[in-house]
Amino acid sequence: MEETEHRLLRRTWFPLARIEDIGESTVTAANILGTELVVHRAGGRITVADGHCPHRGMALRLGTVRDGCLECPYHGWLFEPGTGRCVEIPSLPAGTRPSGISLRTYPVKEAYGHVWSCLEDDPYLPFPELLGYGEEGWSYAYGNPTELACGMRQITENLRDMAHFPFVHTGTMGPHVRREVSPYEIKRDRWDMEWALETELGGTALGGHEALANRQTLTYRLTLPMAAYVRTSFPDGAGRFIAQFATPVNAEGTRIRHFWIVGIDRKVSTGPHAVSLEEMWEYERQIFEEDFPIVENQVPAESPLDVHSQVHTRADKYAIVFRRLYRELLDEFAAAGEPPSS
Repeated sequence: MEETEHRLLRRTWFPLARIEDIGESTVTAANILGTELVVHRAGGRITVADGHCPHRGMALRLGTVRDGCLECPYHGWLFEPGTGRCVEIPSLPAGTRPSGISLRTYPVKEAYGHVWSCLEDDPYLPFPELLGYGEEGWSYAYGNPTELACGMRQITENLRDMAHFPFVHTGTMGPHVRREVSPYEIKRDRWDMEWALETELGGTALGGHEALANRQTLTYRLTLPMAAYVRTSFPDGAGRFIAQFATPVNAEGTRIRHFWIVGIDRKVSTGPHAVSLEEMWEYERQIFEEDFPIVENQVPAESPLDVHSQVHTRADKYAIVFRRLYRELLDEFAAAGEPPSS
């Protein structure tokens, strides 16, 4: 990963964990770009903090929450939620107030069913907006996070690649998915991309539910660098929503943690098809798991920003635009004279 991109991603919001996985006494390990973090709920709030105690570098993922504070498992030091201020050192006399000792904490947002954070206090890009998320009549479920040996751009491009459906997803979508990808146009608004495509699944997907397994329109949206989502419109007006996020977990950008969301409206869960949110969650889980060995076995492990280093067809138009737009973002960031992070 080049230095400019590394500095940009340090100032980017990334998901760390599902909100539902953050308990009242447990500590969850997380990572952005090789910086180990912990996520915990204490004192009525979620805190993201450095992953190691400032005293002797103990891994705080092995700690717990006691008296509303994060407790180091080595010497029992207690750190206040939100601020990270050390409030108790058990080896000192009772009542001793530690001065000037803090565990570094990071910005926190709870959005789209996940806890998000940023390694710097001044994010360069706005927090990603998922258009249509949370509309009345929709219900959502959140996928199991998975660590993968691939780059952030690699898996982001994969979500929007319709040409691979008939070859990678025969187990979930069936053997009759339309192969040809129609021409399409991409709308760009600053660092957002949008386009729509029709496809035909051939009637066998989702157990052959006719209204969900044949013709459908997919409207793709992407907010750089990696917030990708798609809204599917079925012939009867029913809708499905899929979102995917990727958090780089090593400094080289060759490993990511994958997060996803599935949503359905009332028409999907009622009427002749009557597919429940749980059934749709399981269906999408299987689709993503079909993708994982693909993205982990591409060379290079991250999509190149040089559009001339790989061959493209008209079906890959989104990838060409995405790579060029990403390079434009990096160039703008570099031109702004952003100093290297300390």
